Amino acid sequence: MIDLNAMMLFAKVVEAESYSQAARDAGIPKSTISRKISQMEESLGVRLLQRNTRQLRLTQVGREVYENCVNILREVQSVHATIENAREEVSGNLKVVLPIAFNQEVMAALCSGFMKLHPKVDLEVQFSDGEIDLIGQNCDIAVMFGPLASSDLVARLLFERSLMLVASPSYLRIHGEPDDVDALKDHYGLMLGSSRSAPIWPLGTGPDKRLVAFRPKAWANSSAAIKQMAKDGLGIALMTKTQCRRELETGELQQLLPQIPIEPIKAYGLYSSRYQLAPKISRFLDYFAKHIDKQELSYPVRLSPVKVVASAAD
Repeated sequence: MIDLNAMMLFAKVVEAESYSQAARDAGIPKSTISRKISQMEESLGVRLLQRNTRQLRLTQVGREVYENCVNILREVQSVHATIENAREEVSGNLKVVLPIAFNQEVMAALCSGFMKLHPKVDLEVQFSDGEIDLIGQNCDIAVMFGPLASSDLVARLLFERSLMLVASPSYLRIHGEPDDVDALKDHYGLMLGSSRSAPIWPLGTGPDKRLVAFRPKAWANSSAAIKQMAKDGLGIALMTKTQCRRELETGELQQLLPQIPIEPIKAYGLYSSRYQLAPKISRFLDYFAKHIDKQELSYPVRLSPVKVVASAAD
């Protein structure tokens, strides 16, 4: 195996075009550099440098070895930077904006875990579905669902979730089960969003993707509320498999049209490029991405039954 120090000294000689200059730059004797490179050549079984009293030049093999050495040394520097970043204790204020649709109990547990791990961080969390001006609102991170609009912000994918249409057995007993996409237009749907959101579901993938209309029965900006209303028989809901995993197992909800593929929903952590990924931002995004699955599995959503004001048959 080639000595990393020898690789570094070889690169210095090439860049300085001189053993003497490389020795001065490295602060070591010229004889040490010469010996290290000779050992490197012997180990590889090739000549890397052609030398004479006036000129130093790379051989063809030496040029290829030099380019690879530079790439390897950059990777080593990156590893050292990562380690130094990990050792650095993060502190200060961190302001995070999360979507209202997130389970707030899960988010609270995530934030608590992060602060226990980094006790010198003071965390401010806000839930919002409005437009976020990170710089204007002095925010460090905004977590948003894709697709994302073009911007100068840096986006990191945190997770993605499979989507499915679900309904309760009580709803299906009254309205029947849709046997194809076209039948959905005659069914009631539960919409995650506001009344300004168009009552459509994006079904299919790629060139077969369609925006399918339905009859809106209710809107809510809480996925937990949408799930409860679906369980109470008010309509069909488009939900992630994670959100309704337990209800699918118990039979409180059942999947509809499983043969129709649906593009997964993706969540991103956004931050301004001006921060150059400050350690506290990097640590929070790392922690979020690593622990979100575990937290979602640990916190079932329990709500009181929703009072039915009007029957879905009305």
